[in-house]
Amino acid sequence: MPPAASLALVLAAIAYLRGWILMRRARVPFVPAWRAICFLLGLLTLWVALASPLDTFSGFLITAHMLQHMLLMMVAPPLLLLGAPLIPLVRGLPLFAAREFAGPFLNWRAAVRVGHALTNLWVALVVMGSAMFAWHTPRLYELALASSSWHEFEHACFFVASLIFWWPVVQPWPSRARALRWMLVPYLLIGDLQNTVLSAILVFSDRVLYPSYEKMPRLFGISALHDQAASGAVMWVVGSLAFVVPAVVIAVQCLSSGSAWRRELPLPSARSSSFAALRSLAAFLAWPRQRLGARRVEALSFVVWFAVAGISLAALAGRPSDDDDQALRMRASSGPFAVAVFTAPGDLPAGSNSFSVVVQDSETQRVLPEAIVELTARSAGGGREAAAVRAGPDDSNKLLQSGELDLPAGDWSLLIKVRRGANTADFALPLKVVKPKGGFALPWPWRVLAIFAVVLLLAYWRRHRAPPVVSAGAAARAGEGGHAGKDDRYAGVEARG
Repeated sequence: MPPAASLALVLAAIAYLRGWILMRRARVPFVPAWRAICFLLGLLTLWVALASPLDTFSGFLITAHMLQHMLLMMVAPPLLLLGAPLIPLVRGLPLFAAREFAGPFLNWRAAVRVGHALTNLWVALVVMGSAMFAWHTPRLYELALASSSWHEFEHACFFVASLIFWWPVVQPWPSRARALRWMLVPYLLIGDLQNTVLSAILVFSDRVLYPSYEKMPRLFGISALHDQAASGAVMWVVGSLAFVVPAVVIAVQCLSSGSAWRRELPLPSARSSSFAALRSLAAFLAWPRQRLGARRVEALSFVVWFAVAGISLAALAGRPSDDDDQALRMRASSGPFAVAVFTAPGDLPAGSNSFSVVVQDSETQRVLPEAIVELTARSAGGGREAAAVRAGPDDSNKLLQSGELDLPAGDWSLLIKVRRGANTADFALPLKVVKPKGGFALPWPWRVLAIFAVVLLLAYWRRHRAPPVVSAGAAARAGEGGHAGKDDRYAGVEARG
């Protein structure tokens, strides 16, 4: 999982828990403990989908990739919405951010209208269906497999579309339903029909729809076509359960007479002694507010919070990973070994380059992580040779063994030596290394951070800009001019009459 995404999940959990605790202290009865548990389970589901072995296998097995999609679309969004996240997240933000940005944005007419439009049942169905079918077309699916950035964007599309779809079903507090409850039954069944059609295409197709999986090393002896059928079956079963079970529950609720919703338990009263230390700490930290003023302290703390969180997220998001955008460059077998070599696509830039290798048993296709892999490079003319490097386990993908070689511009041959016990095998991969292009480009995370900061500044300036000061004489002249203009208009009307 990208470190920036992990940090974002941690920050979301901290903000939610802070807001939830504040609401519990204020005795707000609409966010009981089970809602906080649901929200945290939703964040945990996101982390499992993007950081567990599912992510390791998703590039090799479409079944693992489909399980990722199911967690992102059918499990995490309903759990997060059951946590009624809107108000706790806003309350959990620094007070300055909640008062100046989050609150006004949620009350902004344009935002309210867009939210109402997106959560309309028919619009939500179209958004969900479009995301599912569009990203499962071979062209877009292959694009996501070839680029880590597009892969993350695909996951974001699935997650956002699913939040929109599940919003009318869960109807998280304090939102209000804009459709009759019974209409959610056909709504969910139509969503299940969309899922079933896509699943059937994957299950009953007589050819591999995504060629990248056919080229990848096959794991566990499963063919690419059988893997595709299994992924369709997973989508069919998990998706149908996610759609049909809520539809049945809602139908029973609508048909049963006198059904009552679960009544919230009264909030327990906290003993004052348990918060004595916190009150003492709050009193000690209250002197900046007394000296500088509450507003200035709130603004300063928000600037510090925004700078630390924003710079951390931008730095982590802009940090290149060893397996980002790596492409399969070679598959070959020699003796008892079969290897697949991954590196950056196209010509390699001069300098340090990462090479990743999967070693398998050529007969059983079992991955051999214990095999010793040595990498070296030799120039095409044989005059230069890079120092040999022993590949080690990849931090982000345990199936790979990775190593880095520093190569100057020119034509090279990557030499791969594999050893396991008394068995050895040698492989060679031709490479072209070119001089990197000059110039400096600000990475996209820093550009996004700068744009977001400018947007916040403009929003703050617009909310607090002073109205233009008009002198009494100017106001009198403007009034006279207005009356004169009005009289002239009336005179024109009388003349035309």
